[in-house]
Amino acid sequence: MVKKTLVLTALFLLVLGNAASALAQNGPSFAQAWSSQSDKEKESFIRGVVSGVRILCMDITVGLGKAADPEHVNKQFRECFNSYVVDDPATLIRTMNELYADKKNAFIPFDGIYKIAGLKLSGQNVDKLLEQSRQYAEGLKKKIEKEVKK
Repeated sequence: MVKKTLVLTALFLLVLGNAASALAQNGPSFAQAWSSQSDKEKESFIRGVVSGVRILCMDITVGLGKAADPEHVNKQFRECFNSYVVDDPATLIRTMNELYADKKNAFIPFDGIYKIAGLKLSGQNVDKLLEQSRQYAEGLKKKIEKEVKK
């Protein structure tokens, strides 16, 4: 369990670091970077996330070779995968577009907006999560601005 937590934390930090670096080089906000992408590029982003989730969920549920009941492993994999992947990528992209249209969400990283959009599409109230993400994004914005000034 500790190994899984460390792997997930490392992946999160890697994504966050790469996103902040790309943002500092390519544009003033995640919303502007997202808006500047074509629909094909947005679809590629979604496919990349889905592939990453599939790999991660497979590693977590299969346990990298541990013997387990295949039915239980399959159930755990489906639960993991379905908690991050939306059935209709076009609807997910539209929802991400709508979320980024709100200027208060401009500095929420792509992975955060992706997750929020998925939760919103599943019918969950995302208001509190959006507020928390905006607070986090404000800190990230300041960090990026500081990095750009260096």
